[in-house]
Amino acid sequence: FPPPRETPRMGYGTLNVNVVEASNLPSKDMLSKNDPYCKLDLQGSTQAFKTKVISGGGKTARWEEQFNFNIIDGNTQFLLSVMDKDKFSSDDTIGSAMVDISNLFQTNGQPVDRWVTLKDKKNRD
Repeated sequence: FPPPRETPRMGYGTLNVNVVEASNLPSKDMLSKNDPYCKLDLQGSTQAFKTKVISGGGKTARWEEQFNFNIIDGNTQFLLSVMDKDKFSSDDTIGSAMVDISNLFQTNGQPVDRWVTLKDKKNRD
């Protein structure tokens, strides 16, 4: 039998995340358009970021914001949440996704450009 393979260790580094845009966002407000923003929370750490709020963005939003996470061994995913900012009540979650970052460190520093599919509270696309 071959020896068991070890899971590659990620080590340390900086992960640059560019939050560019969102499209086809479901509406969370009855009388007005969504005011979307993104939250990024690195799992296993206290690092978290928010984008600016796009007032009246509705079903689409364009942020073009960059965030830098300090990665240590064991940080393998971050939670991306798209929220609807509300003035008189708590903000609504439009959708969220757990993003696996472990394979991003195997690209030899090349950027990875991809869309992330959000799930609603019932884990539906």
